[in-house]
Amino acid sequence: MRLRALAKRSEGESTVEEVKSIAKEVLELARSISELIYRENKILFPAVFALFSEGEWAAIAEEAGKIGYLAKAEGEWKPESKPLLPYEIDPRISGEAVEKLPVEFREMALSGVQPYNYSLQREGDMELDTGFLSASEVKGLFRALPIEVTFADANDRVRFYSTGAEAPVFIRTRTVLGRNILYCHPQRLEKIVKENIDALKRGEASDRVFWTRIGDRIVRVTISAVRDKDGGYLGAVEVVEDFTEILENPGDVLKKVVVL
Repeated sequence: MRLRALAKRSEGESTVEEVKSIAKEVLELARSISELIYRENKILFPAVFALFSEGEWAAIAEEAGKIGYLAKAEGEWKPESKPLLPYEIDPRISGEAVEKLPVEFREMALSGVQPYNYSLQREGDMELDTGFLSASEVKGLFRALPIEVTFADANDRVRFYSTGAEAPVFIRTRTVLGRNILYCHPQRLEKIVKENIDALKRGEASDRVFWTRIGDRIVRVTISAVRDKDGGYLGAVEVVEDFTEILENPGDVLKKVVVL
């Protein structure tokens, strides 16, 4: 952006003073870029090559593929080591690694700086695909969500429902647990619910979305198939979201939009 601004200022006729000012800024920019390249080549790259194990590089390569590259990556590196994520790494630095560090990093490593001693996975945590949670955290998480979640297993029996942070759209009690999900809806909707659940089971759809009005509230109901890693059907999850404010006051909602 800075280069673009300089180019725009240089368009058309310029005075001698303006040319000198632009030249000065270009020189400062060139020095900044040169210094950045020097620090990367002489400090950053040697440090990470000394500190990172093959397992850490394997994790970086694996995650980088999800983010994407600025330049096309040619070939595929197949490491021999298992990918190691940050929480799986011993933060202590070996003497051999210290010796390979640039002088600036070596002094810091030998200065007695204590590594942050934090264990991500605790005893009793559930290991999920994307993290670790205790039973207490799972309960609190569902209570904090501004949505309603109901899960019925592969036998169509309700095994779980959440009580979210907002006033419930559909009132549920613990007597719903174990009931067939078809009979948790008004009788006129049983056929529709069955057709959609059967479609999810057959793999004809991954989800079905419905819009409805409950009293003065406009609601979106999404029914999605829950599957294991092999695609096996585990059940269906129903998510209820209140869209009343968004649909009735779109202007007010747009005023709240923040560019992140």
